[in-house]
Amino acid sequence: MQLRTDPRKVSYSPRVSSWMRLLWIVLAICVATQIPSAAAEPESYPVRIIPVPHPITSLLRAEVVRLELALSPFQIRRINEAVGEVDLPLWRLRDLPPAQRNEQAEPLIRGLEAGLSQILSARQLERLNQIARQAEGIGVVLKPEIVERLNLSTAQAGDIAAVLGASYEKLTTLQSNGEMLDDTRRAAYALKLRAKTERNVLTVLSGHQQRTVNMLMGLPFDLSRIRVTACKAPEFEAGIWLNSPALKMSDLSGKVTVIHFYAFGCGNCVRTLPFYNVWRRQFPAENFRIVGIHRPETQRERQIEEVREKAAEARMEYPIAIDNESLNWDAWANCVWPSIYLVDKNGFVRYWWYGELNWQGAESEKYIRGKIEQLLKEES
Repeated sequence: MQLRTDPRKVSYSPRVSSWMRLLWIVLAICVATQIPSAAAEPESYPVRIIPVPHPITSLLRAEVVRLELALSPFQIRRINEAVGEVDLPLWRLRDLPPAQRNEQAEPLIRGLEAGLSQILSARQLERLNQIARQAEGIGVVLKPEIVERLNLSTAQAGDIAAVLGASYEKLTTLQSNGEMLDDTRRAAYALKLRAKTERNVLTVLSGHQQRTVNMLMGLPFDLSRIRVTACKAPEFEAGIWLNSPALKMSDLSGKVTVIHFYAFGCGNCVRTLPFYNVWRRQFPAENFRIVGIHRPETQRERQIEEVREKAAEARMEYPIAIDNESLNWDAWANCVWPSIYLVDKNGFVRYWWYGELNWQGAESEKYIRGKIEQLLKEES
């Protein structure tokens, strides 16, 4: 199968599922991309991959975390503003190569941390840091400030990098394991992998270093209560709409929304379109919407009347935004036809999938449908 991708973007596998992107809850993707040798310079530590979505933004939005920190209404308002400035720019980095992602994400994270230091008390900030470290997992020991706090040797850092790298490879293999399609089984495997990874990392540390790690993690916090949210969905930018007046994201408030990018000449897109019509029939209109965004690749696909005719042939009766100028494509940092995004009732991007649904027998449609059902059950 050949995915049609923007030539300006990086090409990706059709089986990139959102569960992998959101697994920082069970195993943070803080993996070394280089392992220093024993002869390396003392400061030559492995590079971490910054997870996107970043745990800190989801934690700061969670009511249970706000209660844990005893935040005031004034603090909550300021935190919402601070997170709102970085969550979308961070999410747009999700598909970049690690080094490029890190380079752009670091200043965003540092800026957020600087803002939080002005909003939270020292006690609140330390507890937030403890919960964030728990969310990121044992890979936080390779963060520069913790490397310094633990006084890790170059050899220790290299050994830890090797452990984390092996775990990441196993997690990547899990993603492509077609025999393990059930989310519960995947999560159980990931939890076991996390526990094993933590044990292996701790064996590299001295007793004093282990006690320091425990102190930095703080009292255990139940991360299962956190909804992993990427960002507020970008606003629509389209001058021409089919089947609907111009939409704003606020028009979809209180509804679970599927937003899909497609091009009518893309075979992978065409074979995926029927599933959207099935979902429209299956889920109640008062709680569920679908919005298509047609972003052309060829000159023919830029002809609006052709888009209209092909949409009618496919019985696409839901709103379709014409994205000839790639404004929505760029706002979502999209890179693949087709792509599917699930937005919850509060307007947050929660899950996404790149590629044709049920390609080569994969049960990706079942996966996405299950996520829709999950979001429909959530309180707004």
